[in-house]
Amino acid sequence: MKCEVIRDLFPSYIDGLTSEESNELIEEHLEECRECREYLASMKEEIVEENQPVKNKKAVQPFRKLRQKTRRKILLAAGGAVLICGLILGGGLLYYSRTWTANSEDVKMTIETWDGIASIRFSPEKKNSRLYAETGEDNTITIVEGKLAPFTKAYNANAYWSCTFIDEDTVMGLDGQNMDFSEDQVLTIKYKDRTETISLADLAREALENPPAQSDEVKMTWAKEDNGTVTLGFFPEILGVSLKVEDAGEDQILIRQYYDSQGGTEENGAFYTVDFIDENTIRLSDGTERKLSQDDVLTIEYEDKTEEISFSDLWEGSLPGDAQEG
Repeated sequence: MKCEVIRDLFPSYIDGLTSEESNELIEEHLEECRECREYLASMKEEIVEENQPVKNKKAVQPFRKLRQKTRRKILLAAGGAVLICGLILGGGLLYYSRTWTANSEDVKMTIETWDGIASIRFSPEKKNSRLYAETGEDNTITIVEGKLAPFTKAYNANAYWSCTFIDEDTVMGLDGQNMDFSEDQVLTIKYKDRTETISLADLAREALENPPAQSDEVKMTWAKEDNGTVTLGFFPEILGVSLKVEDAGEDQILIRQYYDSQGGTEENGAFYTVDFIDENTIRLSDGTERKLSQDDVLTIEYEDKTEEISFSDLWEGSLPGDAQEG
């Protein structure tokens, strides 16, 4: 699973807002990904540091062997310096603690959907800015912007909103209870200069649609029968996932993955066949024959890339990458 998708869920995961199924997928990913474990630990440390007051452990050394008049002048000067520093510090804290509703042009919105989860990431377009997503009634989000104080270590300046869809008509609430919604209900996003709406029904359909597979999580095999039929096999590299080959157009297929599958990886594979009559001719699904040119290729789409294999290579079994003969 992509690290970026997992990291987008960390704020909700830390706050205990993700579902049990999402928690299991996050924790399985964390077991295998050291970088994401360190990223999560850093986010937790930042939250702890923000909630703990800083204590000054340095002892103030008393003035000694100073005359009374000189000591009074020093104390007055020190007091004035402390007052000035306090005013500067207080003004700085006031400035950097101030927030305001962000302009839409200063925010980049990205929608990620995965296994029933819809996550919206709001990223600041300006440097030294941090965003917050404030939720209100009737599925409303207000995007709030603030300044990052100098020398502040912020691991994530983005704001997030996420929810888990049970089906196309039901969403899981923050209290863990399922709530039905209608086709015309929307998520409202408020900026300073405008308001944007997203259909919850469209968001649910996108979240519940199984995503294309990552190419590095698929093993491709090749086999050729005596009658000329070539079979490409696609097998998941991870447990709990099954694959499906979808027709995406002429000479074009899409490899899609499904979760919560039973059985081993070999049982959850998918296949695509090309019926060669000879090296220059194939038989189509309607029984007609088609002559091939040197430019004809089979296009295979994954989530992260697209591969093209010429029909002559399919005939010969010359496949890219780690494809194996089955």
